[in-house]
Amino acid sequence: MGTENVKGSNYAWAVAIACIAFYAVPLGFAANHAGLFITPVMNEFGWSRTDATLFMSIQPWVAALCTPLAGKLISKYNPRWIMTASVLVFGLANLACAWFTAPWQWNIYGVLYGASAAFWMYIATPTMVNRWFAKSNGTVIGVIGVMVSLFGAIMSPIINGWIASMGWQTARIICSVIVIVVGGGLTAALLRESPEKMGVLPWGYGTVEEKKSEAASQIAVGADEGATVAQARKNPALWLLIVMAGFFVISASFVQQLASYASTGELGAAVGAMAVSVAMVASIIGKFGLGWLCDHIGARATGVIAGVLGGAGAAIAFFSGANVMGFYVGVALFGVGYSALNIVPPMTCRQAFGNKDYANIFSMVATGLNVFSGFSALIYAQIFDITGSFAGAFWMIIVFYVLVIVLSLVIVPMGRKSWAK
Repeated sequence: MGTENVKGSNYAWAVAIACIAFYAVPLGFAANHAGLFITPVMNEFGWSRTDATLFMSIQPWVAALCTPLAGKLISKYNPRWIMTASVLVFGLANLACAWFTAPWQWNIYGVLYGASAAFWMYIATPTMVNRWFAKSNGTVIGVIGVMVSLFGAIMSPIINGWIASMGWQTARIICSVIVIVVGGGLTAALLRESPEKMGVLPWGYGTVEEKKSEAASQIAVGADEGATVAQARKNPALWLLIVMAGFFVISASFVQQLASYASTGELGAAVGAMAVSVAMVASIIGKFGLGWLCDHIGARATGVIAGVLGGAGAAIAFFSGANVMGFYVGVALFGVGYSALNIVPPMTCRQAFGNKDYANIFSMVATGLNVFSGFSALIYAQIFDITGSFAGAFWMIIVFYVLVIVLSLVIVPMGRKSWAK
């Protein structure tokens, strides 16, 4: 391998930083903290909670509609400028909210948020990592996911402090400027379309020793190997992957209900608040660990592990009753399980359908993720309203994770039949 190839291969790490810029920065400095602004906005303008939060329902549905287009554009054109534009659209829309005074304006923000998130929420990171890394793809995707969690954990109290000391408008302006300057700037500066366009090789190319095991053969995927979109659409594995991803995203959204569950029972609000933190810390560990496992034992086995941990965690948390320590243990295992959301589906897609048309194929999975995400809050609200408890929600999650285990076992081998020889 020549010097140019070594340098080019190392440039993959600059692309990984660009992925953090267009994915982790918008989420960690703005999108994931939208809830902090709801009460101040309601208090200032006298809006109902429905008026103030409708944009949160609009966003995933718009993202679902725009995701197929996002996959096509990322495949056809230079992602450097596409992703820079998507970050700037989100950052500028988030900035404009500082001067919005009517609900319809916030709903337009929800539309722009959803349209831009269609690019940076699910598709772009695994697509770019798979292009630039010949090995350790899962670990890199996991580390990028960890950055989302770290930014969120660090910035939540800081943004809350800004809102209290300077007002929500100033806090929103600061967050938006960070997204525009850091997110947009680093994306434009570092992101590149592909190693081939730079005349270099992906990082780790040619360094992986040949292994004869079935698991190793399903982990290794060449840059030009894989199914076409037409082949993937005809394969039941794609539709099973969309369902599995939906189970992951609905289960993951239950973390937002943990505080309510604890506060309505014997555990109490303080335990519920701590449980959310426990789940988030566990998810940080899970993102790195599950990403590493995807690289070493494959997405198939990793999906089974995530399903076991998520289902066992939900069961332990539910059956622990008023036992605080048991509840925390269950929530921690659940946190590791739900962290698979951004690791297992994209890696399963890569190992099942290859790299050849990855962005377009995974865009269909991402569309499903957004649709299921749009339903998740409504599902939990309906379960509680109808039954008067969260028991049904726990049982639903346990069943979902059992199904994740089953689906994980069949999707990769079923998907590879359409193209692997």
